[in-house]
Amino acid sequence: MSEEREPQGEDQQPKRLDRSADLLGRKTSRLRKKLVEIWNDVRRGYENQARRSDHQADYWDAYNCRFNGNQFYNGEAEIYVPAIRDAINARATRFVNQLFPQGGQYVEAVSTDGSVNGPIVSLLDQYISDARLKTDLAKALCRCGDIEGQYNVYVDWEEMAREIVSRVSIPATMEGMPIPGEEIDDIEVEEIFDARPAAEVLHDSDVLVRPESADTVEKALAGGGLVAIVRRWSKAKIRRLAEAGLVRQDAADELEEMMTSSAGKEGMPENIPKQLAETVGIQAKGAEAAVYEVWHRLPLGENGAYSEDGVPRLCRIFIGPSQLMLGCVRNPNWNDRCPLLSVPVEKVAGVFKGMSQVEPVISLQYEANDAANEGADSAHYSAAPVVFRDPASGNEPIVLNVGSIIDVPPNAIKFAEFPDLTPRAIARIQYCIGQIFQTLGVNPSMLPQQTSQTRRNQAQIAQEQQVDLLTTAEAVSVLEGGIFTPLIGWWVDLDYQHRDRELSVKTHGAMGIRANMQDIPPFKTREYYRFRWWGADQARFNAMQYQQMIAWLNVATGLAPQLAQEGKRINFTPILESSAAAIFGPKYAGLVIEDIRAQLSIPADVENELLAQGDDVPISIFDQDAEHIQSHQRAMMQRGGDPRGTFRVHIQRHTLAMGAKQQATVMQEAAAMLGPQQQQGRGGSRAGRPQPGGQVQAMRPSRGPPGMIHPDAMPAAGGISMPRKY
Repeated sequence: MSEEREPQGEDQQPKRLDRSADLLGRKTSRLRKKLVEIWNDVRRGYENQARRSDHQADYWDAYNCRFNGNQFYNGEAEIYVPAIRDAINARATRFVNQLFPQGGQYVEAVSTDGSVNGPIVSLLDQYISDARLKTDLAKALCRCGDIEGQYNVYVDWEEMAREIVSRVSIPATMEGMPIPGEEIDDIEVEEIFDARPAAEVLHDSDVLVRPESADTVEKALAGGGLVAIVRRWSKAKIRRLAEAGLVRQDAADELEEMMTSSAGKEGMPENIPKQLAETVGIQAKGAEAAVYEVWHRLPLGENGAYSEDGVPRLCRIFIGPSQLMLGCVRNPNWNDRCPLLSVPVEKVAGVFKGMSQVEPVISLQYEANDAANEGADSAHYSAAPVVFRDPASGNEPIVLNVGSIIDVPPNAIKFAEFPDLTPRAIARIQYCIGQIFQTLGVNPSMLPQQTSQTRRNQAQIAQEQQVDLLTTAEAVSVLEGGIFTPLIGWWVDLDYQHRDRELSVKTHGAMGIRANMQDIPPFKTREYYRFRWWGADQARFNAMQYQQMIAWLNVATGLAPQLAQEGKRINFTPILESSAAAIFGPKYAGLVIEDIRAQLSIPADVENELLAQGDDVPISIFDQDAEHIQSHQRAMMQRGGDPRGTFRVHIQRHTLAMGAKQQATVMQEAAAMLGPQQQQGRGGSRAGRPQPGGQVQAMRPSRGPPGMIHPDAMPAAGGISMPRKY
């Protein structure tokens, strides 16, 4: 996006610097001095949270069942009780299922005037599916949050080029003139780009926010603070970033030379990703450069250069080891926000980051491990008897075997049994597991199999489920409000900035066209328009609640005139749409209740391009059917026919739509002539609608067997039959 300002008249205004221009390419002595101060502040910040990073490494060891120096007992057995691992996985499964219900629709669009319609929401659902948000991000994010105490997500846009080959049919020509009815098969090679928003889960040890007392990332940056993220780059990635212009070429070459030495590695945080790679059996080798990605507001002048008297603008800075300045540019995102989403699992007043959920129970994990290993060693020792022998009886070896005879005095040998500590170890382990599950809010119903030792009645199970719903709703609300709702807002902004119009039409078809017609500027995304993650709210509704909603609407319909007198009215659309989505699912809900505003008329020439590609393009009620039919027929003749049949099907739909519109016009005229007295049924009943308060009733009993006598034909008691009153 070019931001140069054109001169107007004689007033020669200074040109604004492009967002991608490197601020270090100018006279930057004062800027480099400022960046050195920022680098020192970043280094001190990571040193201050070094103890937190070390503790997080121990918590990951507890989740991955790896022994470290925190165990008290050091024997022969090495048994790790996966209590914390089971609890963390149970919480992650519960939270993810609440955030991603089975309905499949997770995003809700809300606006002040109802102008947001379905295409952009449908495109977001497609992005969610392509990014595998549920499996690749949500579950990993829940685990990282419980273990590290902080949810950290980095938002970005990714593009991957692919060269596809397709078989096409082209009309045969002779001397430049097409031959009717003859086609030639040809091969077409085309390069397309898979572009979509992306989200990356960051480890808390790699994220720094200064000041540490800020409540949010936005408040920290607005108050003159900074956000720093540790990036680990290989030589290949450094070259790609230099080619893309994200880092300076001279600084990239110097960084590659420094990668072979240990310069600048002191004071770096714990490399948790490398430790996790070793946990799954991958030995992470190869040189990597640790680079700080810093977001900070720098004062810039009107021409975009650094000026101490300028206006603070959000900038992205890359700083390598030993104060190596790799690049400094303005925020490349059009919404001018920091792409880091970070919230604590449990907010502590006056502190940005939260406490790990594992920290209160880590000592119980070590106790369970010690008990298990002590019990295992004692079981091994008790399997072999301890022999006491009188030294005066001789030095001949004692051979123990089945039916063996030992020639010694009766009191010369005694057998003793080593005490077996297994029962005590089991009791200690069960206590630790129970306390860990209670602290982390895990009940037996959340585990793959029942582990409760006591029998519970139905009331206890119901109470357990109610508490589970309340605790889950509170925990999920943090993820929903702090991560997923801002994430969807970010994706809308990135879609507006990066999505290519022509390419999106080619890849997404008619949905891409409608999404292009609904451009949402980034300054309106969070204020005027609001996209909300409502997967957790959708999961809380059940069939009984929807029935109560419908019953309430039936009762409220009779009170509509009274509400109109008071200047109010009832809007049935939100409840009907939500109930349709719950009953029919997101796949068919949009077909049951159609949004007329989403059926925008697509130009005929654009439809021709889609039909030629074989896309099934629906028609709109706003289309000029006669003009579209003529345009499609001309396009079909110019392309030498309709090998896929899409043009003929689309033209037939326009023909049927023309007839339906004419019939609707005739029916409206007839209804106007009949008058309003024909609109109601006999006695003023509302035909086709239930009475106020009507609900779905239970089914009637099934019919009796063939030949059964009807109850009306049965004789009454005493043999006297009387006719029934109807």
